[in-house]
Amino acid sequence: MASRHSAFYTPLLLATEPNFMKEVPLDCSYQVAENSQNVFEMISNGEIDIAQSAVSGSWNNGFAKDIVHFAGINKMDGFFILKRKRSKTMKNFHWSDLTDSEVLADHSKQPLAMFKYACYKKDVDSNKIKLKDAGSPEEMISAFKEGAGDFIHLQGPAAQQLAFDGIGDIVASTGRAIGPVAFSSLICKKSFLETDRFETFLRKFIAGKLFAQNENAENIAVIVMEFFTQGIELEVLINTIKEYQSLHCWDTKIKISENHYNNALEVFKNDGLEGIFPYSENVVKI
Repeated sequence: MASRHSAFYTPLLLATEPNFMKEVPLDCSYQVAENSQNVFEMISNGEIDIAQSAVSGSWNNGFAKDIVHFAGINKMDGFFILKRKRSKTMKNFHWSDLTDSEVLADHSKQPLAMFKYACYKKDVDSNKIKLKDAGSPEEMISAFKEGAGDFIHLQGPAAQQLAFDGIGDIVASTGRAIGPVAFSSLICKKSFLETDRFETFLRKFIAGKLFAQNENAENIAVIVMEFFTQGIELEVLINTIKEYQSLHCWDTKIKISENHYNNALEVFKNDGLEGIFPYSENVVKI
């Protein structure tokens, strides 16, 4: 189960796609969690086996006991900042342009902490930005289309589709501002690591990650397009995958490095996180 849905998670989409690596049959289903669903709780209760989450999801989480992060999906933040298109000419964007502007920012815990840290890295005080909580990404997009906000903060392909539709221009990547970080990862119970189903899934995921980073974006998009049937153009999906490839989100390793884990800790401590969260207690090396 995915905590959220985006082309950012293409390696996971490939791993669950029956037509990818047909020689390795895997009986699984791909679902996206509802806002009220806690994937750690669902794994703990035996409702699901594997979920997409983040190392930060384990910190101060009562359901995280006996659940480990076994593979990294992305080593970069995958959000973009899109500026409303008010005229045919656009001046060059500077992060300081966000000051005193209204930004429809994703207010989920990790995306917001990362956005604030990107601002910090660019010497912008996020307290001086009018950060508006417009709800879910779908609600944010609707609000932006209706005229709310000067900027919007979204993952791809949603940001790219708004640009394609002429509503705005992508002016920045929070991932490029922050640098490598443990952003998205896969979790399961420790006991599930010993099963044949885990080994089969892992084999497909490793192949999916290699394919996502190295294969032609057009070929990848054709395979995963079925996951994006709600208003996303194939051309937009292709361009989104190219952008994520250029960010090197999906490198050739599945290991979550301790350095990237510590970078994530730094992001959250910048946002007020307190406590000690050892790498060895949350991440397993496969």
